[in-house]
Amino acid sequence: MNNVILYLIGFAGTGKLTIANAILARAPFLLVDNHFINNVVCRLIDTDGNSPLPPRVWEYVGKVRAIVFDTMRYLSKPDSNFVLTNELVEGDDADEKVFHEVRALATARGAAFLPVRLLIAPEELARRVVSPQRQALLKSRNPEEAWRMAREHQVYMPKDVDAFTLDVTTLSPADAAEQI
Repeated sequence: MNNVILYLIGFAGTGKLTIANAILARAPFLLVDNHFINNVVCRLIDTDGNSPLPPRVWEYVGKVRAIVFDTMRYLSKPDSNFVLTNELVEGDDADEKVFHEVRALATARGAAFLPVRLLIAPEELARRVVSPQRQALLKSRNPEEAWRMAREHQVYMPKDVDAFTLDVTTLSPADAAEQI
């Protein structure tokens, strides 16, 4: 595999990073986890993983993301493979914009692009989101919010590109990586 971008999309707690790491164990990919980008900003503010973040946070996160994407576009080796992770919600204009930024990055690199929608049952999501490992990465750990997200929203569905949809409710990360 050369010059591939896998884009793992799912709610917070779905297991995007864990699955990405299982993919890295199988194939030569570089990881661009959304929290590696977000936490450049989030580590500088007082965040507890449960309270809402100030709205301007996303403006600054967008600037960091632009630098990361420019680095991938202009400085990364042309045959490098990437796996990106993100929570994107159907009907959210800002999330759709981020998706199109990733797609434009893939196009600019001439990369094969595969968005992967990771679905999960609300009960399992609420169970996973409280994992203590999430705290170190400043990830959301609110089971009520996770439950609400999974019940009231849909994971983003690309409109003009084929996406692979995978229900990970009962899959191990290794099995999910194998299917991807």
